[in-house]
Amino acid sequence: QGPGITHGAPPSPRPRIRPLRRMFTRLAWRVGAGGAVAAAAGAAAYSATPTVEAASLKKRYSIIDEADLEGDKVSVPQWKPPSRKDIKDQLKSEEFDVLVIGSGATGSGVAMDAATRGLKTAVVEREDFASGTSSRSTKLIHGGIRYLAQAFQSKIPPNTLLDVFMHLRYNHEYMKIVYADLHERAYMIDSAPFMTHPIPMMVPLYKWWEVPMMYFTGKLYDLIAGRRRTVPPSHFIPRDEALYQFPSMKDKDKEGNSLWGCLVIYDGQQNDTRMNLAIALTAIQAGAAVQNHTEVQSLLTAGTYGSPDYKVTGAKVKDLMTGEVYDIRAKAVVNACGVFSDKIRRMADPECKEIMVPAPGTHLIMPDYCSPDQMGMVWFTKDGRILYLLPWEGSTIAGTTDTKGEITFEPRPTLPEIDFILSECNRVLRDPVDYSTVRAAWSGIRPLVRDPNAPPGDTKSLSRDHVVDVVKGDLITIAGGKWTTYRKMAEDCVDKVLAVHPSLKGKASECITATMQLVGADRGGEVCAQNFDRVAVTLREEFHLDKDTANHLRYNYGTRALQLAYLARTESGYVTKSKDKVFYNRLHPKYPQLEAEVAYACRHEFAETATDVIARRPRLAFLDANATLEALPRILEIMAKEKGWNSSRVAQEEKLAKRFLETMYLPEGEAQEVVKRGASKKLVKQLTNMKA
Repeated sequence: QGPGITHGAPPSPRPRIRPLRRMFTRLAWRVGAGGAVAAAAGAAAYSATPTVEAASLKKRYSIIDEADLEGDKVSVPQWKPPSRKDIKDQLKSEEFDVLVIGSGATGSGVAMDAATRGLKTAVVEREDFASGTSSRSTKLIHGGIRYLAQAFQSKIPPNTLLDVFMHLRYNHEYMKIVYADLHERAYMIDSAPFMTHPIPMMVPLYKWWEVPMMYFTGKLYDLIAGRRRTVPPSHFIPRDEALYQFPSMKDKDKEGNSLWGCLVIYDGQQNDTRMNLAIALTAIQAGAAVQNHTEVQSLLTAGTYGSPDYKVTGAKVKDLMTGEVYDIRAKAVVNACGVFSDKIRRMADPECKEIMVPAPGTHLIMPDYCSPDQMGMVWFTKDGRILYLLPWEGSTIAGTTDTKGEITFEPRPTLPEIDFILSECNRVLRDPVDYSTVRAAWSGIRPLVRDPNAPPGDTKSLSRDHVVDVVKGDLITIAGGKWTTYRKMAEDCVDKVLAVHPSLKGKASECITATMQLVGADRGGEVCAQNFDRVAVTLREEFHLDKDTANHLRYNYGTRALQLAYLARTESGYVTKSKDKVFYNRLHPKYPQLEAEVAYACRHEFAETATDVIARRPRLAFLDANATLEALPRILEIMAKEKGWNSSRVAQEEKLAKRFLETMYLPEGEAQEVVKRGASKKLVKQLTNMKA
């Protein structure tokens, strides 16, 4: 196996098709979609596979204990990951089969795949789990309705019925992507059932011919997903029902066309950062040594560069918390650094061509009243992009944009991007929104991948799928793809590791991640028999938590919510007692996040900085910059107690947290302008040096 690129491919389809699916197959042929049949039929026939039982994990860990809660016995998970010190000692003293650089969704997925195959696995991350693009997604688990439309239309969106026929086509590459993505959507939803859930989204239809066209699109989307659809089927609802379910939606478009109705399609929704953390913790349970805030300074090599014996054999890393520098030795090294992958590739092969293309995308967070609690909206923008308006974590998320940009550790939204999202929302919402409605705004950099053999500036060579790249020294890079396909990306990457390093094949078993569930999913069935509503009920009835907080903990922690609630209830400082009542202290009155989540993040989830907490544990910063700023003093107080910080360290953490919050609300250099557009002047002044 030599240097080169391998593109991701969907799993092989099975041939059986039921009569109803044959009907849709014939219909697809009639509208010019004949080439889609093979992919759609194979996907439709995919059958469900039972999840792997947790017997092996139950033997290795004492995960359940009976906790005494004022005389009542409550089953509480007891597993706790190893300490940071113990993990570092392991990294320094042992040789690993695989070293993974980067612990976003892809890197954590590679670690989980490798560790569960029996490979001795190490992971280092410069910042924190999901500190980059993996925390800045639209929070969807989806198959790509846009790709499905592009498979049949060269012009998106068509403006007239004539446009539909004039731009009919069939692009099988797009169909393969949709098929593979929907296959992985089923896995992701099943892997963390406490967190993931189906979300319905309306597609508003203002022209009569859009109704049959989009209805067919929705049904084809369902057909491709097959038996493992894991979400309800799409359906059409008439105008009155649509306006009842989404009262703030406009009943006419800008051209004066009246709403005919809506297609309701379903995809999955998640909390991306919490999902990433669950993947990393699952890898740790399987034996991986995972360390955040550890920067790769250089790669260790053996042999002479350019000669056949030249190999990458590990990395020299620096613990950014202590400043200690040490070596990690490994037989194989995987680069999963997203948009920063080229930096690591050049460490191994200074002559290699760059393959990463940054594509920033911005999202806005607005109040919950901008969308119903259980219904989102999706539509094509004027320039053919997709925009989502979705309920999420008690707020509304709107996005995303898709622009050219630079690679940076601190991406920020631009004012034109924010204006674009607000203007698009005002196309479909009856009540206008502006900057005064925005509670948080963030930008993430999507890691697109270019063919290294393509000429410079050739954007057509950008891969729509993930790629596995091997450069001199046998450094393996996994890049591209999207959140939904992280598991398949990881599987393809570890397969390449075994192909490039045959000596590891003897100790590696087959990939099992397609049937695995993540930590918190009650894999043994001992806590709630995977009925996670019972977790919420226990939190309310036994621990006396408010309904919104109980649901927040259930959705973000699964069975581990009971462990967190027990910590809050039994340790001083996290509850307020009044006679026979118990009130759990919240980080902010407007939101269900608890103070105890900060302590839990420090002890059980490797939170090392205040930014780790506000961005990637309770992650209040992604919901409301102002509320986070108000909660910051208490967060720092708890972390100082947990970590033993002195006053200078607290001051440093406060400064860094405020700097991060500025990137979550303000475009670069636009403080005065956003205030003119309705932003909170008080908040802007607190985050910047803007004068009154």
